[in-house]
Amino acid sequence: MDLHFHHVGMACRNIAAELPELAVAGYSPEGPTFEDPIQQVRIQFVSGGGPRLELIEPAGAQSPVAGVLKRGSKFYHLAYEVARFDDAIACFRAQQYLPVSSPAPAVAFDMRRIVFLASATRTLIELIEAKT
Repeated sequence: MDLHFHHVGMACRNIAAELPELAVAGYSPEGPTFEDPIQQVRIQFVSGGGPRLELIEPAGAQSPVAGVLKRGSKFYHLAYEVARFDDAIACFRAQQYLPVSSPAPAVAFDMRRIVFLASATRTLIELIEAKT
């Protein structure tokens, strides 16, 4: 399986409030904040003083990120681009990672599919379908 690190997902209540704090560590926005109605989130990618971060804010009460925030989590997933998306899902499933979402298109990745899978110890991995 050919994994390419893409980002660390960071749940936040308010993206605008996070940006000045992350600027201290050398982070700056990669573009504008945008909304993904499919995932029910607002997203801002930032890069700078460490690995790329995806700041994720709930865009409604039904957003899965709202649950992450209620549990008190902040950094909650590792994301990888994969060329053979369906094969990568099968590989993770063979290692006892279970899907917590169905594959779905994502605005953040030009409508390429993503899926989230969790291990028994609650490691959450996001797989992103690579550009073809």
